[in-house]
Amino acid sequence: MNVLLILDHAPDYREAFLRELGKYVDLTVAAQPCRPDGLYPPDERAGYEYHDLPSKRVLGLYWQAELAEMLCCKDWDVICCDLNLRHLNRIYLFLVNRASRKTWIWRGHIFGRNDSWPVQWVRKCLLKNSGGCLAYSEPIAESVINCFDVKAYSFNNTQVRVEDFRAGFFDNHAELRLLFVGRNQLRKKLERLIELAKRRGEIFLRLIGPGMDSVKIPAELLDSGRVEIFGRTTGKDLNEHFDWCDMVVSPGDVGLMVMSSAQHGKGIVIDNDSHHGPEYWLAKEAGQSFIPFEEKDEVDRLIDHVLENRWKLKQLGSQLQEVAKQKYTIEYMAGAHYKAFMEAACRGGVAGGRRRA
Repeated sequence: MNVLLILDHAPDYREAFLRELGKYVDLTVAAQPCRPDGLYPPDERAGYEYHDLPSKRVLGLYWQAELAEMLCCKDWDVICCDLNLRHLNRIYLFLVNRASRKTWIWRGHIFGRNDSWPVQWVRKCLLKNSGGCLAYSEPIAESVINCFDVKAYSFNNTQVRVEDFRAGFFDNHAELRLLFVGRNQLRKKLERLIELAKRRGEIFLRLIGPGMDSVKIPAELLDSGRVEIFGRTTGKDLNEHFDWCDMVVSPGDVGLMVMSSAQHGKGIVIDNDSHHGPEYWLAKEAGQSFIPFEEKDEVDRLIDHVLENRWKLKQLGSQLQEVAKQKYTIEYMAGAHYKAFMEAACRGGVAGGRRRA
């Protein structure tokens, strides 16, 4: 089965998924270059064909001129495309290629922050006339079904393979060790963690990711070692940091860090007033802590509770990992894509992965 997968980007944390999906189908991936948007490509791509397609950008809208050629260069059995309404030529190419609509699957977050009726009408037109939808999470898939009466699957977005899960490591110490892994962005609200470390002497904090050297941290916290910063760190180099911490914290928006916490068997505390990526749903399912990080009393109550009940740290990590192992893996994610591809291909006249004459 020849599949064209059109993504916004295909950075390093997508490589394991793309290689796994390449075991199921003859996969070609088309995406924007990573580095102009602050992302990192993998050191090597393998198991699929890849094409960088630059975009022209005007007033927040995108146009990938080379995408039309990609659609014509092969007889695709299935086209799977990120649904991003800012990419105007994706919409245009879907509309003008009527013959491909039954085997065209929209993929991604689906719902953005703009839910005005004209935008919802466009989403409805695209989804209702397509071969189906692959959503980042189960709540998104349910919303697609309820709002648009369209076949939708959740692939439970993750970057963790089955073999990547590690038993949570906990040792004895008096302090509470907190970890944040991600990019330094305003929406992450890292200043809340710095303020927490200033207020409470038992808090030790590590911040890991691009741009951490620009976080404003009082000299006494750095000199005492109670706050440490590290640059971009990936793969097995993260193991020592997750083994060091007692708990992972997200004082602002959260995304794939939930999956990383599960991978290493550590519980996570998430701000309940931020706009999260769909990955937050794993934390909800696994009974993790959601608190208003802007309310100091609420934060202090949580810290006091876990300091007095350290056994709960291990329990939260185990709960998160057990749920993730069941259905938040690269293998599950690839299988969900393949199931949707097969159903769409059958509707389009493909049997056993080959198009019927």
